[in-house]
Amino acid sequence: LCGDALEDDAPEGAITPDVRHSITQHKAELLSLLHQYSDVSNVNLNQLPTVVPQPEARYQPFPLTDMQHAFWVGRSGALELGEVANHGYYEIESYDLDLERLNWALQRLIDRHDMLRAIVLPDGQQQVLKEVPSYQIEILDLRSLPDSVVESKIDDVRYRMSHQVLPADQYPLFEFRATRLDKGKVRLHISYDLQIFDAWSLFRLFDEWFQLYQTSTAELIPLEISFRDYVLAEQSLQETQLYRQSQDYWLSRLDTLPPAPDLPLAKRPSDLQNHRCKRYEGGLEQSVWQALKQKAAGAGLTPSGVLLAAFSEILAVWSKIPRFTINLALFNRLPIHPQVGNILGDFTSVTLLEADHSVPKSFANQAVQLQQQLWRDLENRYFSGVRVVRELSRQRGAAPSAMPVIFTSTLGFSSLGQNTRTFSHFGELVYGISQASQAWIDVQVWEENDTLTFNWDVVEELFPKGLVDDMFSAYCRFLKILATSESAWTEIGRQFVLPNQINQ
Repeated sequence: LCGDALEDDAPEGAITPDVRHSITQHKAELLSLLHQYSDVSNVNLNQLPTVVPQPEARYQPFPLTDMQHAFWVGRSGALELGEVANHGYYEIESYDLDLERLNWALQRLIDRHDMLRAIVLPDGQQQVLKEVPSYQIEILDLRSLPDSVVESKIDDVRYRMSHQVLPADQYPLFEFRATRLDKGKVRLHISYDLQIFDAWSLFRLFDEWFQLYQTSTAELIPLEISFRDYVLAEQSLQETQLYRQSQDYWLSRLDTLPPAPDLPLAKRPSDLQNHRCKRYEGGLEQSVWQALKQKAAGAGLTPSGVLLAAFSEILAVWSKIPRFTINLALFNRLPIHPQVGNILGDFTSVTLLEADHSVPKSFANQAVQLQQQLWRDLENRYFSGVRVVRELSRQRGAAPSAMPVIFTSTLGFSSLGQNTRTFSHFGELVYGISQASQAWIDVQVWEENDTLTFNWDVVEELFPKGLVDDMFSAYCRFLKILATSESAWTEIGRQFVLPNQINQ
């Protein structure tokens, strides 16, 4: 890696024309990964902490990570838009699913993965329980009932589970249910608290769940480390030069870091009680998505980078200020043990990404500027965004500053060895929703079967009627324009977002 160039140091003839073509096609993604992990070089690997397995202390309390602590405080109701769990809910429709075997496989995973038996203690530590009751998937039989009754009963289950706030100090912090329907259909209802594991963990859980469901004799690789071992090792990172460099980088930016996007509001966040999120769903079919990725690569952008930049353009159109901060979720599993990718837990971190639209630029230049800012930030990710927010609040003498617009991408997971075919293992995803404390708009993007899916989970009652619908429609339209138009890349992006309104 040399700046934004890839230098070839392979022996002559080692890189075939096919390999060279593939490197060229995926240059932007390779650059992103190299920039993200450039500080984890052979020299710096020695600065990273070492995981010390402590199986004898497996069930002793241990600290929450920065993000887990933020989740725990957020659900307490002490902050605006609190009293909600950071939580996900999905419904998957399957045919001829053997629920007894499914339950057996799930129990195997509960026994295997410590964080499926974890709770948060009242003192703010977490603990893995040594023994828990056998888990039983509750089954609701709606076969032979009128469609109207079936729909009503499913709505009841959805209403109860979709925004659950499960007691953090009680097992389990998840719920799995099943509804039997006519013609062999089964609807799985899956509720989980992000206090105990992240999106990568969810993908991992479904991989192993499906593997055990298919083959009861399947042997999963024994786990040598626990999430507890990882957390304790990560805490010692604060004593390293890597951490101090990251801390200095972020503290030096506190005075200039802009606030969140100033979007039009219909209500103050403090006025909302027991709010619920609404999901906006979109995507790009394979041919359009491939075209967009090719154009992004030509501009030196990763797939995540172009989606993030397009979202930033949407925010810039509606925000009253041209410089703002986006809360970017990271799946920050430090490479400090070969099995870090195999264990379940909340490895999530965030980085606060500055987007500056104060000087008009072409979309390509604006997007590259945003990506370069992100790469600089990622090189200093050892001082977490949660700590940056704390320092901002301390400096400004206020309650913790909300950065309520969140962007989450799992597009790079496959290149890091994690399959993202979460829901299609067992059937078709027919409903999903998530929520997070203090979040106004939570964007998630992922790729499955070479198509792109994206969701916006929004506290819609915060905003004027129709505003989020307009923003989301503009985002969908803008991505399609970027996939098919050359001029959209060379001209100012916002004129393609809402051309009729912008030109008035």
